[in-house]
Amino acid sequence: MHFYDGKMGVNLVSHSQQPLVSIITPSYNQGRFIRETINSILTQDYANLEHIVVDGGSTDDTLSILQEYAQKDPRFRYISEPDRGQSHALNKGLAMARGEIIGWLNSDDTYVPGAINMAVHAFASNPSWGMLHGNCQVMNEYGQVSTTYPSEQADSKKLYQSCVICQPSAFIRTHVFRHMGGVDEKLQFCMDYDLWMRIAKFYPIGYVPHYLGNARIHTTCKSATQWHSVGVPEVLRSLAKNYSSIPSHWISYVPQYKSMGVLDLLRLYKSFPSNTTRITSMNRGMDLWAPPVLRAIVESDPSAPAQMLLVKGKIPGSPVKLPKPIVLTALVNGVKVKSFTVDKPTFVLEIPLDPNATTIRVDIASSSVGVPSTPQVQQRIVGGYMAEEIIPLSYDEVIVYRTFSRS
Repeated sequence: MHFYDGKMGVNLVSHSQQPLVSIITPSYNQGRFIRETINSILTQDYANLEHIVVDGGSTDDTLSILQEYAQKDPRFRYISEPDRGQSHALNKGLAMARGEIIGWLNSDDTYVPGAINMAVHAFASNPSWGMLHGNCQVMNEYGQVSTTYPSEQADSKKLYQSCVICQPSAFIRTHVFRHMGGVDEKLQFCMDYDLWMRIAKFYPIGYVPHYLGNARIHTTCKSATQWHSVGVPEVLRSLAKNYSSIPSHWISYVPQYKSMGVLDLLRLYKSFPSNTTRITSMNRGMDLWAPPVLRAIVESDPSAPAQMLLVKGKIPGSPVKLPKPIVLTALVNGVKVKSFTVDKPTFVLEIPLDPNATTIRVDIASSSVGVPSTPQVQQRIVGGYMAEEIIPLSYDEVIVYRTFSRS
């Protein structure tokens, strides 16, 4: 039995046939907005739903609001405890979800009336779809609509060019979400875009040409405060990871990174707490001078193994071309992998690493030795150059590096 709601223009599924829909809301100190978010879910014209709020231990009035709803609506439940951020909270909610369909609504966003019913009906009519999305409005902190998100039909090719899916308008079949292993907890900004890319490799993504959600942009939200510092680097990394390349228009879109230099961009990557491929020890001097044999120990993350060690060096006070080239020989875990002839005062070494090793010892032997003329530092033998930057790169970081180096 179906009912027709002429206002929404969709068939409403009878309660006995309704699949359970689980809406997950990660939350932290959003007491200002979360009541509106919850109301937009619990007042939907779709009865068979559960709303799970995963709170990270809010210190504002969020908990009193959550307790209020938990007492008056059995469809609502929450947990509140410290977590590792929004991605971790979302995955915790996914583990708790009992529904066949997942909706992900952040604690400052809202659904439009009828959104869940439209999503359920669209899934029922299109059993091959792994996820779907609709149109989305963008509103300000006062709930006033300011613009619309440029949503359109999404597939793997389209998502390579841009994110045409606005997260509050997306619904995902639970088995698909779990097949993806949830969201990538190393990402704290574009975990949604990364998820869409991964889903598109395996499942059709449906598009419903109706407004389903409202995304709120306000002065304290991540989209306003972290887009350039965290968002864009995570987008670049996700594109590299999922497509092994980055569209050229992203380069022109982020001129501030081009102007700052690719090594500065990579250094920014390495500042993220989520990055675990790192140098654990090296014998470079405090003044950056390299010894005759520069040694660096790299700890490689098995989930994103190191592929290359990038070394930016310079020879202070040298002319444009060195009168006698320096030969630098790189050994990885005792095996020679590459030799470099340095005949200019600045240079970059690209040393290939073994992605199967979790601990990698890199030795760079220099054919030149000398004593640095630095009066503040105790005299010592060095390899004739300064190692200004020593950066281990994972596969996706290598792609970012090569993309920006070519542009």
